Amino acid sequence: MTDEPKSALALKAQAMAAKLPNQLGDHSWAFEPYLVVSNPEAQNLLDLLMDDVCAAWTATFPKRKPSTSTQQKFWDCGSAILVNLMRAECNRWPTTIGMYRSKGALDRERRYRPKFMTADRFRTVQDWLIKCGHIDMVQSDFNLPGYSQTSRFALTKEGARELQIDDWTFADFTVDRGRESIRLKDLNDRLCGYGDTPETVAMRERLDEINAKLDAADIETTRPLSIHDRKPEYQGLKVRLHRVFNRGNFSYGGRFYGGWWQNVKSRVRPAIMIDEQHTIEADFSGFNPAVMLAETGQPIPKDPYSLVVGMDAPDDLRDHAKATLAALLNTKTGATEEPRNFDRARWGMTAEDFRAKVLDAFPMVPALLATDKGMKLQRLESDLAEAVMLHFVRQGHAILPIHDAFIVQAHLERELVEVMKDTFRARLGQAPHVKVSRSYALR
Repeated sequence: MTDEPKSALALKAQAMAAKLPNQLGDHSWAFEPYLVVSNPEAQNLLDLLMDDVCAAWTATFPKRKPSTSTQQKFWDCGSAILVNLMRAECNRWPTTIGMYRSKGALDRERRYRPKFMTADRFRTVQDWLIKCGHIDMVQSDFNLPGYSQTSRFALTKEGARELQIDDWTFADFTVDRGRESIRLKDLNDRLCGYGDTPETVAMRERLDEINAKLDAADIETTRPLSIHDRKPEYQGLKVRLHRVFNRGNFSYGGRFYGGWWQNVKSRVRPAIMIDEQHTIEADFSGFNPAVMLAETGQPIPKDPYSLVVGMDAPDDLRDHAKATLAALLNTKTGATEEPRNFDRARWGMTAEDFRAKVLDAFPMVPALLATDKGMKLQRLESDLAEAVMLHFVRQGHAILPIHDAFIVQAHLERELVEVMKDTFRARLGQAPHVKVSRSYALR
């Protein structure tokens, strides 16, 4: 029995019947080079399929077969590709895997792949899996001015049948610990190489310390998650974190990603359990404006966005203020389209008027436009998050980050609030309000 909504199934059936493109919208996940199968039965099917593909490939060398080592590397490459496509099928929504085909793109990400996964070998294995009828390239890559797309792949019906896809769930897959935990993206948001420095080595060691505690913890919810609880990015109960820096510069970004709790609907998070104990979530109130006010020596109100919308404003108007300020801090040109979908009649002003209110509330912003201030704030946010996490990890407690928010066991609530404020105050001289959300049972 599938857990997709009936409406989704109906749309799929109609699209197939009419031979039209799928109307549900396409979800695509990035290729994870260190993904493996953790279920022995699934691994056995994978082994059998790759044995056949490898045999077909080696048969094209009539005089001298590739060495055993070379065959193993071919096999390992194909296994990684198939495992990614297998897990994508578990999403129950139409999901493809984005994989590069060009040598330049594959070489750029060399740091983030096993050594055996060279550009030439990766493309050769892709071609053979297609030739043997196990995978399809459902969308080819293109690179247009201002817009590009990576090639997208999916299992064929034959490949799905051979691997008995309907028998597997997200729990049957895991990510090997060998993957790079400190990642750098270039100006085009693509992973790129970098040379290690004392700073990156130390960051990786601290993150290993945090991940070791997460690996040892039992992190679950009060009931199994349904498809309605998950965001499209959800890929199973992964707990290991990595940091992502941006714009080709370790001064920008640095946020922590990878935890499954970051890819579920916000209403689900209060039902998370850590080692069978209920949890609370605490987050800084208006982190970005709080930092800017502190940097200019101004007091931080309980809700920094109240400077724009007032203390008792509806949540959706506050969301407009938050999105608009974030867009201004991240704009590369000094202009922004935020606030989008702004209801002029409801709020009694135009979107342009509202944007002006944001700038009036935070007069330091115009000087920060097109300066990558948003990325610099993310670096500060992530460094504070690292300090907060290390405090609890070194006392033996698992802690789950969601950027500037954290989930801990309920009995640690007071300590978490104090540590968050102390950590912020140590860097900026004062501390913002910390909002706490308490757990409830999912229904």
